[in-house]
Amino acid sequence: MRRLWALALLLMAPPVAAAEAPPEYPSAVQTFLDACVTGELSPSAREAAIQSAGWTPVATPTVDVAKFGISKAIERNFDYSKPVTVRQWTKMVDGSPVQAVLATFPAGRRYPTLCALTFPNVKAAWPYDDAFEAGVKAIGLKGKSTDLPHYYEYSGKIGPEKRPARAEIFSRSQASGEKNSMHLYIAF
Repeated sequence: MRRLWALALLLMAPPVAAAEAPPEYPSAVQTFLDACVTGELSPSAREAAIQSAGWTPVATPTVDVAKFGISKAIERNFDYSKPVTVRQWTKMVDGSPVQAVLATFPAGRRYPTLCALTFPNVKAAWPYDDAFEAGVKAIGLKGKSTDLPHYYEYSGKIGPEKRPARAEIFSRSQASGEKNSMHLYIAF
């Protein structure tokens, strides 16, 4: 009888939402927004934001920019291969080394600039998505697709010239070469 009572109490208890688990990096999204989104969306403004936040330049970039394009997008309308320039920085964020990347592409590309951060050892992207979504919606991007719990994609038109932009958070990134790494990027 006690077992049945215990089972009944367990079944009546409110479910614990998966989103209640804390993210591995509490300041990840804000760090990304500060480096890649807040302010003017131009390569020079993004580089200035990264440098002013104390990131250390990496002499030889190790992040594979082309692999930011290997994710779950339903309609792939972007290509991050053959960048014209790639700059990389590193910084300790919430106790772990994080990489910032700024890449430019030929002017004729849909997205001639990509700004990204990569974080090591992330279980899933969902604990970060609410803050990520709020940050990119503030500049006019809307949700496009998701593959729970690892992938969220946003896109839209930004600025007075209404140029295309897309942002993505993906916790199975291949760009850093590390297992279970997460990237957050905006391409514009």
